[in-house]
Amino acid sequence: MNLQQILQDLSFKGVKNYKNVQIDNLTNSSTKDTSNALYFCLKGSKVDGHDYAEEAVNNGAVCLVVERYLDLPVTQILVDNSRLAMSTISAKFYEFDKSQIRFIGVTGTNGKTTTSFITRHILQNLGKRVGMIGTEGIYIGDIKLPATLTTPDPIQLHKIIHDMDQNNIEFVVMEVSAHAIALNKIDSIMYDVVGLTNITQDHLDYFNTMENYARAKAELFTYKHAQKAIINIDDKYTRAILKKCNIDVKTLSLKRVADIMVEESELDINKTEAVINIDGKHYMLNTSLTGEYNLANTLMAVNFCASLGFEITDIMQALNKSKINVPGRLNLLTTPTKSMVVIDYAHTPDGIEKVLSTLNQIKRGDIIVVFGCGGNRDNSKRAEMGKIATNLADYVVITSDNPRDENPYQIIADINKGISKQNKHVNIENRASAINYALAIAKENDIVAILGKGNEAYQEIKGEKQPFSDYKVVEDYFNKEQERLIK
Repeated sequence: MNLQQILQDLSFKGVKNYKNVQIDNLTNSSTKDTSNALYFCLKGSKVDGHDYAEEAVNNGAVCLVVERYLDLPVTQILVDNSRLAMSTISAKFYEFDKSQIRFIGVTGTNGKTTTSFITRHILQNLGKRVGMIGTEGIYIGDIKLPATLTTPDPIQLHKIIHDMDQNNIEFVVMEVSAHAIALNKIDSIMYDVVGLTNITQDHLDYFNTMENYARAKAELFTYKHAQKAIINIDDKYTRAILKKCNIDVKTLSLKRVADIMVEESELDINKTEAVINIDGKHYMLNTSLTGEYNLANTLMAVNFCASLGFEITDIMQALNKSKINVPGRLNLLTTPTKSMVVIDYAHTPDGIEKVLSTLNQIKRGDIIVVFGCGGNRDNSKRAEMGKIATNLADYVVITSDNPRDENPYQIIADINKGISKQNKHVNIENRASAINYALAIAKENDIVAILGKGNEAYQEIKGEKQPFSDYKVVEDYFNKEQERLIK
């Protein structure tokens, strides 16, 4: 594609050293994919891409998108916002047939991944070809590709959508993070329907206040981004967003009067049954997922599909066709003992509270929880997570999560500030050792809840992602126990 074609849909302020050059690649990295590339100079909180533009040119970039002109002998496109330009240009470069794909976007602090998986499950059982983009990977039909971010950067995102179009995907279900909205990642996508699961404390290291965080989420619920919306109104921030929403919206609630409500429900470790009210009509819902929060996620997914034109009776049948498995979300592991092991991604105060509250409803013994907090992230939630864990669990093992560049012992000390019941917890920094300890002290009917990392296959320590899996640690523990008993 030549530069003139790329500029047709772009709002820009000026051009320096103009040549209608051929563009074969798009990149925001000065060292990768720079042959005949258009390089975006992105300004971040710590790094300014303008400072690396010369390196990009030396590696083959033939055009720059800049927010200030540089003293370099290549074509430069001057814009107000390089990130917004990257979304616009990526959509143009990786064009797809917009009449063939319908988009569903899910945002919220917790529940995005589960809601996406349920939506995908329903649509596939309705006979549709579905793509999914989120924390647990990129799915093109049944083909899974790895993901590095909840919402990929625009270049990768639009290439993925282009590939989905080439594979005849009809529906794309996307997790949309607050960062993606704030950084213009999804500005060139029009969603048929978007949903808001909840807004609770997270990412204050970036957004500073809950009001800023909520304001970023609210941007998705405007005619700029979507045609329809479904909003769970069970917390104050989502209700505030509802007041600002300027598109067709339906409300969802487990606690209040809403367009979509639960009238009665019965939870079990392996299933949930509920009578739900949608626009005054009653339906029986059955799902293999458990927990009130998963009931809310399921209602969101059901109504995504209804808003796309499917009959609710058909949706309910599709929901019940097979068991839903969401990687790293309240996964119950089979063990050779009579204790239970649950692995979940819960890594926020709200997430931990919801998981432990659910387990308290179904427990027959004690709950032993293993968790930590991520480094280089919002440290104000650490003490609160410690408080919630000791209030809702019978015993707490505090350990490392992804310490990143922080001292893991300092992270553990921050968590301890929220703990008042000193006899209910122990600190074990090494995560494998912490899990092994929890499994060793678990008695018959106890539940060991291992929280924070879910399906992650690594621990991020000092800039390196070292192989690590909560699942593998549990498996190895019981294998060794079996060997010990045989001897």
